[in-house]
Amino acid sequence: MGFEDIPDGAEGVKAVVVADEHVPPHLRGTNAEVVSTPSLVLFMEMACFGAMEPHLKPDFTSVGTVVHLKHLAGTPKGMRLEARAKLVERDRRRFVFDVEIFDEVEKVAEGRHERFAVPRERKNEKLAEKIAKVQGRA
Repeated sequence: MGFEDIPDGAEGVKAVVVADEHVPPHLRGTNAEVVSTPSLVLFMEMACFGAMEPHLKPDFTSVGTVVHLKHLAGTPKGMRLEARAKLVERDRRRFVFDVEIFDEVEKVAEGRHERFAVPRERKNEKLAEKIAKVQGRA
């Protein structure tokens, strides 16, 4: 297939500086400009993808299916964050990662993320049906 080379314990890291787009709109311009939980989920997913991507064959990619995240502390705009993912479980095409996210002072989030390895050009009947339904309404 295209994903067997992903080693047990594979690790990925995503580093980012918290910017305006990572702060929830309702907190922008206040004294509480901190990273949003959805942004942390994105960084988590990117770290996990980074652990898998170098080992996938070119005709494969991965998709996220489960996210569990505890947002433990706020990180202000301008501070650096680093998401660290480690592969802890695998079952055929399913890969489960433990993730910790740290800012320059402390751990700000922890969680678990599940991804599946999939062919890039797979035939997806359910998606095609959904698109056809929406296009039929136009």
